[in-house]
Amino acid sequence: MHVTLKIILSVLCLTCFVACGQKEDTKDFSKLSNEEKIALLDARIKENPKNADLYFQRAKVFHTIGNTKEALFNVRKAIELDGKKIDYYLLEADVFFARGETSMSFDALNQAIKTDRKSLDAHLKMAEISIDLQDYNRAMESIKNIIDLDKVNAQAYFMRGWVFKETGDTLRAVEDYKKAIEYKSDYEDAFEELGNLYAIKGDALAVDYYKSTININPKNINAMYNLGLFYQEHGATQQALDMYQRVLKINPSYTNAIYAVGYINYEEKQDYLTALDCFNKAIKSDSTYYEAYDARAEVYKKLGKTAEANKDFETALRLKSAVSQR
Repeated sequence: MHVTLKIILSVLCLTCFVACGQKEDTKDFSKLSNEEKIALLDARIKENPKNADLYFQRAKVFHTIGNTKEALFNVRKAIELDGKKIDYYLLEADVFFARGETSMSFDALNQAIKTDRKSLDAHLKMAEISIDLQDYNRAMESIKNIIDLDKVNAQAYFMRGWVFKETGDTLRAVEDYKKAIEYKSDYEDAFEELGNLYAIKGDALAVDYYKSTININPKNINAMYNLGLFYQEHGATQQALDMYQRVLKINPSYTNAIYAVGYINYEEKQDYLTALDCFNKAIKSDSTYYEAYDARAEVYKKLGKTAEANKDFETALRLKSAVSQR
């Protein structure tokens, strides 16, 4: 069936459904394509042009598909019709941020907080955007406001831990990440960050935190890879390989894990053919991965292929130089 006809039929059916006085099935709405959602909302707004929430819903769809111009128009129309809804200002802040208009984004959040000073969502969004912009003073001020309102807010402690980490205070970062876990026992990101911080120190506690992260989310391949790296750096070669294979089972193109398997086979097992195969795959996955070219060159040297080795050394040097100049 022609796409336009499908959209028209969907709109007619759903519009009729609502017009008959029956409650909209939100599950059905969520199953529509973004194009169909917009068409349906267009029809509803035409019938009820003073309904702020319809503009808000349409703004969310436009924001989802990256049409910030239409998203901004619609969310501002929603605010014009009803300036007391915090969610409207939060979406406006997100749209401005997506457009790179950060001062306007903060203006929207300040308006949200002015509307409701106890809005945790507004303070959380303020902290989140401030962290993204590395405006840590503003972030800490917002986090303090959150904790004043909610002393067991796990997200606030996680964000404060992140700020401490980024500003070099790892001890306080650890304290706050642990605080986040205390208030939210399945806080995946906090467990993972603790794993990272303990791994940097070479502390075996990293293993426990990475394992907890993976137990919470069995598809967290970054935690799996980092756990494999920790094993590798501390001589647990087989455990490292097992973890890298778990990563590659989920994502066969995870370049760092492919390279790590190749490195172990080259450096520790002297299995040059397996190592060569891994480095070939790493380069196929990421043609700018200069470490893989360099490692493949070493394998070629071992195999007596001097011309191939020299070519890969030259490529690795060129790519590394390009990276350093960015």
